[in-house]
Amino acid sequence: MWRHMTGAERILEVLLTRRSVSPRRLQQPGPHPDELDAILQAGLRAPDHGGLHPWRVIEFRPQNREALAWCFEQEKLRRDPLASPTDLKRAREHATRPPLLLGFVVSPRERSKVPAREQWLSAGAALGNILSAAHQLGYGAIVLSGERCYDETLARQVGVLPGEYLAGFMSVGTIREAPPQARETLSQSVWSCWQGEALPTSSADPVDSADQPILSSERMPGS
Repeated sequence: MWRHMTGAERILEVLLTRRSVSPRRLQQPGPHPDELDAILQAGLRAPDHGGLHPWRVIEFRPQNREALAWCFEQEKLRRDPLASPTDLKRAREHATRPPLLLGFVVSPRERSKVPAREQWLSAGAALGNILSAAHQLGYGAIVLSGERCYDETLARQVGVLPGEYLAGFMSVGTIREAPPQARETLSQSVWSCWQGEALPTSSADPVDSADQPILSSERMPGS
């Protein structure tokens, strides 16, 4: 990407190559306990107004995956009583296939002075850090949500408390098969530059020209 990369640029290059990797493309081993701890520590370094940590993760260990698979199967049947054996098998595999499986739970602090939307933003930033940390360690990862995460019975079965939200299930493991390359998206699609507006002035309330916004027609390089 850069001809002569500094250490910081190498780190940025790793971030720019992060992709979501389907559980079908993952294999053992998953992160060991020390790596998982480091991944979660990365989540705890996300921007967090008030230091509330309005999120948590639930680990589903191998010895409990069959029980989780049954829960997934039952949730599928609640949504679709006529689900085919293939559909039920696929639902079970969502629980048993990932090398490491985590539930990501958003836990807003209702009595906090920090607005709920800022707490959700913080949880999202933490989730992004977690995915990036897994990628930095050489693992593939993905978060899958879907209708399953809105099922109150399943949420209760996996330990989601009242007032919490099951945002998704995160699969992490060694990449067996690389995912397709990401579609290139130009930065200009999410970038803009405020050009300012003239402030109202009057003889009774003069405004120093130094306080006026600078009117700009600046555009992003390459646009």
